[in-house]
Amino acid sequence: MLNNDFAKPYPHYVQMAKEVAGMDSITLEGMVQLCMIRPMQSKPFAWDSRQLAALTAYTGVLQKKFIPVGAAVSNPCAARNPCASKNPCGMRNPCATYR
Repeated sequence: MLNNDFAKPYPHYVQMAKEVAGMDSITLEGMVQLCMIRPMQSKPFAWDSRQLAALTAYTGVLQKKFIPVGAAVSNPCAARNPCASKNPCGMRNPCATYR
């Protein structure tokens, strides 16, 4: 489960990095490695590996799409539909809950 700090650009403070490694700031690549070691209880990737590069890139994509809990969410379907506020079917529209 990701917390709202995941939305912050890296490097930034992460409590787990502070607790586990005494780090005040960590890069996204470092966070991937730390997650491999700690929560996943696995071996870290080699720093120059394709696996680390791929997982870091994928995590970066997820970060860009991440919406923090409690953040204001706009409805892109409503923005394209000038009648959205007058649409009695809006509650049944799958776009009504789009995030």
